[in-house]
Amino acid sequence: PKRSPSWDRRPPTGSWFARGSGEPPMVIEVREALFADAEGILQVLNPIIETGLYSAMKTPLTLAEQRAFLAGFTKRGVFIVAADGETLVGLQSIEPAPGRSADPEIGEISTFVRLGSHRRGIGRALHAQTLLGAKARGYRTLIATIRADNPRALAYYRSLGFVKTARWDEGDSSVVRTEIQVSTETT
Repeated sequence: PKRSPSWDRRPPTGSWFARGSGEPPMVIEVREALFADAEGILQVLNPIIETGLYSAMKTPLTLAEQRAFLAGFTKRGVFIVAADGETLVGLQSIEPAPGRSADPEIGEISTFVRLGSHRRGIGRALHAQTLLGAKARGYRTLIATIRADNPRALAYYRSLGFVKTARWDEGDSSVVRTEIQVSTETT
C-alpha cells in the first residue's frame, strides 16, 4: 500500500528525562510514529498482549498487521512514540471513537509502556505530546477504555484528569470507560 507522506519524513521531536526507581536514568525522545517503527511498536505491544493482564487485545499482532495499521492510520489520528535511543519504550494513539463517527470531536486514546519501564514518566511525556495533536485535530473529548482489573492504567488516566463514566462486563473481564475534556486554551 502507498504510504502517507507523514510516514516518510522525520517529525519534530521532544526530549524528556525519565526517572526510575533504582534504574539508570534515560532520556527519551517523544515524536510522531513512523512507518519504520512497526517492529519496535510490536516489541512494546505484543509482550503486553501476551500477559493477558493489561490489554483487552487477546492475540499478538504480526509485523504485516502492524504495517497495515500504520499505512492506513486515519488522518484524524494522533500516534506518538517514546524512544530510549533506538528502543521504543512507549506509544500512545488517538483515533476517532468507534461508533461515534457522527461526532468528530470525540477520540479514543490508548497508551502502552514497555513492560519493566513503568513509573518513569514515559506515559506523561507521551500524553503531553499527544494532547497537542488532539487539540490540533479538533478533539474536545477523549475516551479511554480500560480493563477494570488494571489499577495501574486506571490510576494513570485518573492522574491526567480522566473521570469514570461507565463500567460493563466484556467477555472474561470488566471494563471501565473514562473521559476527559480537552482544553482549547493555549499556554
